[in-house]
Amino acid sequence: MTGLAGATTAAAQAVEGVYNNAAAPGVREPFSVNWVDIDPSVGISLPGAYGNTDFDNRGENGNPQTVQRTNRFLSLNAGIQVQLGPLAFNVLGDFLNYEVSSAIGAPVSLTLGRIHAVAAYAFFDNQLVLGAGARIAVLNVAESQTSLGALVRMVGAGPQVGAIIKPNDVPWRLGVTARAPVEASPFSLGTTPASPVNGVQQAGPFVLPTRITEPWEIEAGVAYQLGPRPLNPVWIDPHEQERELIAEIEHRRLERAETHRADIASFTPPTTNEERTAQALHFELIAREDEDLRAAEDKELAEASGRLREARKARYLNWPREHLLLLASVLLTGPSSDAVALEGFIDQRRELVGRALSASPRFGVEAEPIPNLIRGRAGTYFEPSRFTDAAHRQHFTFGGDLRLFSWNIFGIVPTTTWRLSAFIDIAPRYQNFGISIGPWH
Repeated sequence: MTGLAGATTAAAQAVEGVYNNAAAPGVREPFSVNWVDIDPSVGISLPGAYGNTDFDNRGENGNPQTVQRTNRFLSLNAGIQVQLGPLAFNVLGDFLNYEVSSAIGAPVSLTLGRIHAVAAYAFFDNQLVLGAGARIAVLNVAESQTSLGALVRMVGAGPQVGAIIKPNDVPWRLGVTARAPVEASPFSLGTTPASPVNGVQQAGPFVLPTRITEPWEIEAGVAYQLGPRPLNPVWIDPHEQERELIAEIEHRRLERAETHRADIASFTPPTTNEERTAQALHFELIAREDEDLRAAEDKELAEASGRLREARKARYLNWPREHLLLLASVLLTGPSSDAVALEGFIDQRRELVGRALSASPRFGVEAEPIPNLIRGRAGTYFEPSRFTDAAHRQHFTFGGDLRLFSWNIFGIVPTTTWRLSAFIDIAPRYQNFGISIGPWH
């Protein structure tokens, strides 16, 4: 996502796709061959590249001391996605912790968290995917080296919705998502606030906020793919594919049951012990025969399901790899009335932020120059500043995947082909880079 400059609103998929579109969980990956797919994701990073950078884009006219005093970043994320045919659920949370040296006291630790909990459903043969759920914001501000402890804690939630249009066998997609603002009052202060003076409440040297706000967002994007590789292949529902065979087996069983009922009705009531014994043996043989036939039919269904699954897998593996994926999107972020920046709160300065609507256009491109070995990505996006005295800055992003080897991690997981991924995001007064390991598809 970073390598593509975040321009994946239309092509959002997998666990992290919910960052760009609430409908992403309902999109079936081209390599999805099962009715049930469970995809976990866990990550931890120490993004030291953020240290001593203009993380919030204050601009060249911003407070250089604030930039230099921001450091010690730690990022954690974890999530899981469950797909059941056309229905999907996704819960994903990420938390960023960093430290800012305060101008009025001890260093302050900030923890910013966002949790997405959404459900999505694919309509019309997986050509229209709709998703809805909640965006949850978590904030904790604490002094690191004093008895004050937590200065401010906040948890708030707001709804979010999304849609992806992906007609079968066409080379384009459209996506849009909207997130309502999240607003909440702080709670559970780590120290007893002093009595309000003229309506202003304080904890130690800090004037406390009356509320904390995350503004609304709207994203819209388009994806277009050149080359022989399909962008929107028809997803084959295993249940639909097996439905005919299952119906045939059920029909056989119903016919046998009717035959058995007719056979039972044709018997005259036994009058002697010998007749009773013979009749009981006859019914026992019928039951055993039916049990054997059911076992054979279950085996037939299992073998047929396996063959169909292998056929679906071969269908995916036989697609050509060559493609050129073009992505474009725009992120609109709403204004926050009379809001002060987090670092402004730490320094107790009225540093207003987010007073106007901001727009961030994004563009990305992906290709596979060496099929089934190397994928490359590049992109650019404009980051508007939320501060009135700063200008936007342009980012350039690059990334790629290198196919490695197949391994089952000492039998812990099924044999998987692994890939090494890397990315970089550079802009004036900012850099971010990293590597990761994951499955190659």
